[in-house]
Formats: sequence, C-alpha cells, structure tokens
Amino acid sequence: MKNPSLIGLAVLAAIACACSTSNSIHEHTTFSKADSLTDAYLVLSDSVLQSWNRILSNEIDKSRSLQEIITDLDNASLLSDELRESFQVRMEQLEKIRFTQATIEDPQIVEDYDLAFQSIVDDLAKITKDDTNSLFKYLQDHAEMNRLSYDKFARSFNEFLKENRTMLEDINSNNELDAKPLFHAAR
Repeated sequence: MKNPSLIGLAVLAAIACACSTSNSIHEHTTFSKADSLTDAYLVLSDSVLQSWNRILSNEIDKSRSLQEIITDLDNASLLSDELRESFQVRMEQLEKIRFTQATIEDPQIVEDYDLAFQSIVDDLAKITKDDTNSLFKYLQDHAEMNRLSYDKFARSFNEFLKENRTMLEDINSNNELDAKPLFHAAR
C-alpha cells in the first residue's frame, strides 16, 4: 500500500500548482488588458495627430497658393504698390489668425479664418478675371473633409478616454489624458 503522507503531499502539491497557475493566468490577463489599452490609446492618439497634420499641411498649401498668385500678379505688373502691400498685410494677418488645435472649438475663430481666406480669393479672382474659386473650391472642400476626418478620430479618442480613463491613469501617468477639441462639437 502507498504511503498516505506521500499521497497527501502529492494532493497539496497539485492544489498549490492549481492556485499558482490561476494567479499567473490572472496576472497575464491583467497585463494583456493593460497592453491592449495602451496600444489602442497610442493608435488613436497617432490617428488624431496624423489627421491634424493633414489639416495643417492643407492650410499651408492654401496659403502658399495664394502667395504664388499674388507674386505672379505682381511679376506681371498687375498689382499697384498699394494693392500688393494690402495683399501682403492680409496674408500676414491670415497666418496670425490661423486656428490651432487649442482654438478650433471656438467656431468664430475658424469662421473668421475661413472668411479672411475667402476674401483674399475673391479679390484675386476680381483682378485676374479668372475662376480662381475653382482651384480654391477644391482646396476648401479638401479642408472640410480633413476637418471632418479629424473630428471623427478626435471623437473616437475622446470616447476611448472617457471609457478607460481610470485604467489608463493606473497604467501610465505619462499618457496625455485630455480630450481633443473638435471643429464641429455640435455635430
């Protein structure tokens, strides 16, 4: 017959292994959840940043196009000194009033920028007697699509933060846990 103390020892070892395995599975699951949340946070954050960079690039392209038209008109001697200076001042003002990620929630700032841009386009169209608006319509439509895309990513990021803020704070205090502003907050 087998020694009862060996059987008891084997049973205790089996129970200890089962408990140890259970704890290790729990720790692994927690680690995987933290990893998953961190990964999702980074993907969403990068998506918002890339979308914002597309917006900035588009706005810079629009300004560069305006400046090129003004330069071409000046080189063709179609601008008086006063008109050239007026356009240069307006272009400088346009750059100064350009919205930022911090100011896009104020629709008045974005609208003022868009109106100032359109005013320059309209004045250039009058001088050239061309349909300058067609070129800038494409750029404006592209800008609107970029803004909608940014809002989509920012909303997803904000919803993710709302749902997972506590766990994200526990995982890493270096994460930026501020909601991203939106162009169209009401939409």
